[in-house]
Amino acid sequence: MKERISDRYILGNRYKKEFLKQMRMVIMITLGFTIAFTWRQTIFDLSQEVVHFFAKTASNGTLSILTSIFITLICLALILITSNFLKGNQKD
Repeated sequence: MKERISDRYILGNRYKKEFLKQMRMVIMITLGFTIAFTWRQTIFDLSQEVVHFFAKTASNGTLSILTSIFITLICLALILITSNFLKGNQKD
């Protein structure tokens, strides 16, 4: 009985497969976060130029707040479009 428990929960193939699956997931999430963090400043700078072109504000604080609002609205629009597109034809 001890061998069956050991094989099933400690040394079994299921454990090894699940561990590798979870390890791949952690690596993918970490790399995805790294990519997002790298592009964060670039996206903010480009959005800030667009907002500055339309708003013509001289204050850096106001420009930063307007840029953050602009990025938030764009992201919310993308979330809504994506969720409606991926919802498909569901009958409730």
